Amino acid sequence: MIDKLAWLTFKDQQLLCARSHGKAIYYIPGGKREPGESDEAALIREIEEELAVTLQPDTLRFACEFSAQADGKPAGVEVRLRCYTGEASG
Repeated sequence: MIDKLAWLTFKDQQLLCARSHGKAIYYIPGGKREPGESDEAALIREIEEELAVTLQPDTLRFACEFSAQADGKPAGVEVRLRCYTGEASG
């Protein structure tokens, strides 16, 4: 199981997604925790690294959690996303 965090943000009823260079699919921005990091701290760090925006910690809210087959991994390897909503600046 690959454990990741994701930021759900919507504009005009559309979900913000990104695509890495050389990849065919879109993903929800986020990433993995560093040892000892909370969900919120890790998500703030990852979003700043990926999108150059700053999440406002006091607006982060847990939204959902789901699992699915991990892209590009052998069958049976799943990724679990803990998803949060929140406001950003930048």
